[in-house]
Amino acid sequence: MPSRIPGIGRPRTEPGFLPAVVDLMIPVPDAASVAALRWLRTAAGIDAGPATGTNIWGTCHPVARMSEAGMRGSVVTLVGDTAGPYLDTHLDPSWVRAQGLDPAPYEADIERFTRTGDWPAGRRG
Repeated sequence: MPSRIPGIGRPRTEPGFLPAVVDLMIPVPDAASVAALRWLRTAAGIDAGPATGTNIWGTCHPVARMSEAGMRGSVVTLVGDTAGPYLDTHLDPSWVRAQGLDPAPYEADIERFTRTGDWPAGRRG
């Protein structure tokens, strides 16, 4: 099934994609994107859309790897979309359920990660 995250999972490669500058691509389940955007709203008061949820989920991976390696540094991501267009979709629990998405396990992963720094091995990119 194609992704339910706008702009992700298109059947063609975008013309601006430059594979030579990509170090790592992380597959992000749609339910993880929803979980991350919900977490961002609750934890930081930032109302973002599902593409930003994808960014947040993906950002956890290099942060976890850096932490495990004892590295310090900064990881930056962008808030690339706002919540407004998604109030009746990705931010609506009824819509999320109707799509067959279950963000609960991913929400638990994010909560544990922000509390302990422990990123689940089964969810690594």
